[in-house]
Amino acid sequence: MMRTRFFLTMALALAMASRLVAASQAPLPANAHTVAARLNVAISKLAGTATGQSPSLAVAIAENGRLIYDRGFGKAKPNTRFRIASITKMFTAVSILQLVEQHRVALAASVATYLPSVPYARKITVRELLQHTSGLWNYVNAAFVDGAVRKPTTPAAILALAASHPLGFAPGTKYAYSNTGYVVLGLIVEHVTGQSLSTYEQQHIFAPAGMHDTTFGRAAPNATMAVGYMTPHGPRATAYDPSWLFADGDIVSTAADVARFDIALLGGKLISPQTFALMQQNPVETHDASGSYGLGVQISSPLGYRFVGHHGGVPGYATDNEMVPSHGLAIVVLSNSFDFITGRVNRVVLRTLLPVSPVAAIREDPAITARFRLTLLSLLEGEMDRSKFTPKVDAALTPDVLKQTVIALKPLGAVTSVKYRSMRKMRHGNAYYYDVTFADGRTMTWEFALTARGKIAAIGSTGG
Repeated sequence: MMRTRFFLTMALALAMASRLVAASQAPLPANAHTVAARLNVAISKLAGTATGQSPSLAVAIAENGRLIYDRGFGKAKPNTRFRIASITKMFTAVSILQLVEQHRVALAASVATYLPSVPYARKITVRELLQHTSGLWNYVNAAFVDGAVRKPTTPAAILALAASHPLGFAPGTKYAYSNTGYVVLGLIVEHVTGQSLSTYEQQHIFAPAGMHDTTFGRAAPNATMAVGYMTPHGPRATAYDPSWLFADGDIVSTAADVARFDIALLGGKLISPQTFALMQQNPVETHDASGSYGLGVQISSPLGYRFVGHHGGVPGYATDNEMVPSHGLAIVVLSNSFDFITGRVNRVVLRTLLPVSPVAAIREDPAITARFRLTLLSLLEGEMDRSKFTPKVDAALTPDVLKQTVIALKPLGAVTSVKYRSMRKMRHGNAYYYDVTFADGRTMTWEFALTARGKIAAIGSTGG
């Protein structure tokens, strides 16, 4: 059940995906107090127990090396801690790249160079682990479904489970998200350094970045921890042992501490600017709503700004850490509702701090707009023509997903207008953006992605 980004709105919230978009440096508005007040009002509307809200919500913003905003909403305070889920992968990736800079690990080396007993170690490289192109079976979903996560485990036991599953494809030939790969990366760090992953990252990431409210596995005994829920009005998420998440999702932190990590990363304090650029070079297309994937980072720009970061989710928590390097900006969103759409907060922040999108205007194609509207209306009715979707999206559109999406969107009422915003080119097609207004007055920006052959690769809301 661990996720990177969800697919359908409300039930599976759409991730932000794109290619690089150039943008010039833009300063923050002059009156910081006015900006903070506007953010407080807008974000506070997203905190609560109604559909689409989060009981506890923490938001931190960094700009040009400074933490400029740190606020808790609902039941959260600025020092409230959350499970940051797959944002953890950024820390694991930075640990590996620090060792690459020291010539202690090579991206092109096989896993067998460091851990010969790992399943398929001679066939997989370190780079393939970082980019989810290893083909290793993804253990997390099965572990949550069968309840194994209720008891402690070890990385070795996780890899023993993976060994009983064949590779999904020849390593390096395609993308398939694999938490198992990041378990291996964590073990490589431990093998090369002779330290536990937690000790290494405490010394080489947390301390240099000034992160004082961050731990592995569980929150400190005296810390305030947000209780996780599956929806804002319940139920509470089923308890699980954090040992199952290791290097792919076991960090507990605050929004401000994650923002301090971003400040250190953008400022060259953890890895060199050249290595940070390497994390973003030659990303692999995921062929779904999650965009492209570099070395431990997702790369996307649905609203016209290039985001580099990672989304995360484990039962009880939805998280997002997004940097906009061209503007020296970082936005961290931590929620204790599994179905919360973190992109809604990102949208508020971008509209407040960077109101002018750098996306070039591209003329609307009425036929594409009509097709989007028809698909959206079909989605709202829970009836889809599956032949119109890519196989991967079709598989994700389970009856339960459709049912839950209809239930989540029904309170918004009928669609009253669809307004074209922009289009971006992808490697295998195009993504189109529309402002959709519902009968209750709410407006959301939706992405509608089509492959070069006209199959629907994504449809969902980036927030409202």
